[in-house]
Amino acid sequence: MWYRLLADAMLVLHLAWILFMLYGFALTVRAFWRPAFWNRTLFRSLHLVGILFVASKPVLGEYCPLTVWEYELRRHYNPTIEYPGSFVIGYLERLVYPDISPLVYLIPTFAIAAFTLVMFVVKPPARLWQWRRQATRKSKLL
Repeated sequence: MWYRLLADAMLVLHLAWILFMLYGFALTVRAFWRPAFWNRTLFRSLHLVGILFVASKPVLGEYCPLTVWEYELRRHYNPTIEYPGSFVIGYLERLVYPDISPLVYLIPTFAIAAFTLVMFVVKPPARLWQWRRQATRKSKLL
């Protein structure tokens, strides 16, 4: 029973991760019109690292660790399970693991990763910008 609950929790966490990645991209695009987002160093850094991690997995031929852990937990619960048995979990699984060609989500993932990286370099968060200026001043003094 615990394995099933943990697997369901992992699925919800996976959905939350996907929403975080999409929300971060939407905020990055929105920042062109509302520049206050550019100063959120922690959020932008986490989003950049996360999207680069997500984009690197298919290149390396690996699955997302959340997917692996969820399936492993489900296998521990019941090795022959086909349907999770829960209405909500069934729909969440269809949302997180759609039955589509990998290119349908790989191409947008790479595009989002490239856009996020370019925006991070072109307009870094304010704290990084301040740190860069301080480092430049110190190097000029030496």
